[in-house]
Amino acid sequence: MFHIKPHENAADALVKRQRMKMIKMSTNGDFIPLKWNWAETWCSVPGSFQEYFQRIYNFQVNHDDIFISTFPKCGTTWIQEATWLLLNNLDYETANRIHLVDRSVYMDLSLLYDTFHDDSITAAMQLKSPRCIKSHLPAHLLPHQIWQKRVKLVYCARNPKDVVLSYGHFLRSKGAYGGSMQEFIDDFLNAESAYTPFWPHVFTMWQMRSEPNVFFTTFEEMKRDLRGVIKRLNEFLEKPNLSEAQMEKLLNHLSFENMRANQQVNPTKIIKNTDDRSNVEADFQFMRRGIVGSYKDELSETNQRRLNEWSAQFLQEFNLTAADIFGDF
Repeated sequence: MFHIKPHENAADALVKRQRMKMIKMSTNGDFIPLKWNWAETWCSVPGSFQEYFQRIYNFQVNHDDIFISTFPKCGTTWIQEATWLLLNNLDYETANRIHLVDRSVYMDLSLLYDTFHDDSITAAMQLKSPRCIKSHLPAHLLPHQIWQKRVKLVYCARNPKDVVLSYGHFLRSKGAYGGSMQEFIDDFLNAESAYTPFWPHVFTMWQMRSEPNVFFTTFEEMKRDLRGVIKRLNEFLEKPNLSEAQMEKLLNHLSFENMRANQQVNPTKIIKNTDDRSNVEADFQFMRRGIVGSYKDELSETNQRRLNEWSAQFLQEFNLTAADIFGDF
């Protein structure tokens, strides 16, 4: 059972900034092992999403599927490429021939952008087994059979101060958000941008990090110890141990510089050719800085303080801080 309600602040100015009308959706969270008030955990999505949601929620899941779920701009492509390669026995030949967007389909994509004409749900369904499927949806809006069948779910999170910057830069330079960066930060904090609110999305998955079918990591952990994350992910996927030579080659492949230069991983050109070209900025880059702590020289002290207070307000109920999840950032 799912629930829909309009955005409380669906003012004309907000719709103009977002370039789309937004609604809020939730489900009862049936089958999810975490006890949580799922029905009241609303997620902001474009209004057209409700027309297709049943197809996602009732998506036929196979036992050997791997789902990758993240909040946007949390190292998704990084963990996605690592997961696909490990799952497919380091098949660089295919990875260098077929773009990641076709090897590991973003199943909610065509529901978000009118300019994306292919049916991404069908594309995900038609992937060759074992399927590696990406989504930005929170736990209770993902296909419910993930939780029924306990198929493997890989989740990567990132600290919200870097996320809001990366997400804002991405949407604004892509032409999907018509407001200023300050307006985007306001919308993000008010859960008025797509896939927000941020903290319930991340925190509920962090709470389920010990579930046997859940792999949880962070962008920060991958920057600190990519080797350790890869080793742990490989074990989670139940693949043979990597030799030192295999590990070194994979670490080199997954470096930020090589990922950004890799035309079969970086979707910058695809986005420029697929979306409304009149809106995409000429210098648009899907992969921008790829560092921890970009907020330190890009966010004002006022906005840093607002984000700190916003995070603390959510986490204090659980006697936690953001550092407990992300480490030092």
